[in-house]
Amino acid sequence: MPHLCVIVFAVSFLLFAVVPEGRLDDLSVPYGGESVRVARSLATSGAFANPFAVMHTGPTAHVAPVYPFLYSLFLRAFGTGYAALVILWAWNVGLLALQMALLPWLSTRLGLGVLPGLVGAGLGSISLHTTMDTGWECFLAGALLLLAFVLTDNVALWRRWSGAALLGVLWGVLILTNPVTLLLLAAWPAVKVVTQPRAALASRFALMAGVALITVAPWIARNYERFGAFVFVRDNFGLELYTGNNPCAKPTLQQEIDSGCHAQTHPNPTVAIAAQLSAAGEVPFTRAKLRAALRWIGANRSAFLTLTVQRFRQFWLPDLGNRWEEIPVWAVTFLALIGFVALAAKNQTSAWLIGSAWILFPLVYYVVPSEPRYRYPIYWTLLLAAGCALSSMADSSRRAWIFGRKRTGREPEADREMERA
Repeated sequence: MPHLCVIVFAVSFLLFAVVPEGRLDDLSVPYGGESVRVARSLATSGAFANPFAVMHTGPTAHVAPVYPFLYSLFLRAFGTGYAALVILWAWNVGLLALQMALLPWLSTRLGLGVLPGLVGAGLGSISLHTTMDTGWECFLAGALLLLAFVLTDNVALWRRWSGAALLGVLWGVLILTNPVTLLLLAAWPAVKVVTQPRAALASRFALMAGVALITVAPWIARNYERFGAFVFVRDNFGLELYTGNNPCAKPTLQQEIDSGCHAQTHPNPTVAIAAQLSAAGEVPFTRAKLRAALRWIGANRSAFLTLTVQRFRQFWLPDLGNRWEEIPVWAVTFLALIGFVALAAKNQTSAWLIGSAWILFPLVYYVVPSEPRYRYPIYWTLLLAAGCALSSMADSSRRAWIFGRKRTGREPEADREMERA
């Protein structure tokens, strides 16, 4: 199995490196997204600050801390030029290829056999649908979440409670990478306790959750010290909710940028709005935007519902601009729904874990401007389920062929032995 995983990693890395969405973007490090600018601030001044392009606005909690901190280490080691960009690109490609490499191992551990994981890895390697521009944490979050899935699923097998504590640290790091995963920290242990009740399992999960929150606590304390208010990891939800729910709002971020709505509502491209944020303070500003968004939603429920439905569709069936890109991505979604039934028949607990991720993780992304990268932390779950669908179809076709040979009296002895097995 290790050799197979290495081969899958190498093939996936190569495919990601040559497809159009995966090729190195020519964006320079200083002008990336908010996470990149915070990383640059960390690398040059040691301050977790200044996420917006148009002006410095001071200390921030606009982005989660783990990815900018890691990014800043690369900048300190390799500078802020093209060489650093190449290395960061290779690191992100490697994180995604690692997820593909682990799928055969994961499907074997879940009792599904190696084929669903191999098929899922193949589908994932040809369906990259978000730009590999190094600026976002989605590939890191996906790798960490896959690891957390495996370890959480097997926590009852560990003899020592220290394992649950270390898993709690992993969950804490994951939440500091993408706070939405807190929903899964609540859901996955609950699923395990209900579907596989075992002695001390609930206690181990309680320890895991407690350690996870302790891991997050220093960052919460930092936010309170900087802003004088409670901020759980990041404070941008109110701003993003307003950006996606206002008189000029569009379903996707790209549509908002193209229409000019993003420039009217977000501080990143607009000096006047960034100046308002700086003057008011980041937390008061974002909370005011949250109230404005809720007022608009309350007064425009039909428009909000329409936007939400459109973003639901964009999350699962995104518009990518080219039909040749959309076909494999949409196929993965439809195959995953079919494969979920096959997965549930073979491993009900894993099906509940994956199903809860599909229900809970996207909830936030249905109410803010949609981006293809938002589902990459859970994309591996879709690929695994899609692999189950195709492998089950192949198995059904093989059995039908064997049965047909038997009925016509042309079944070779080898086929009879295979059917008996």
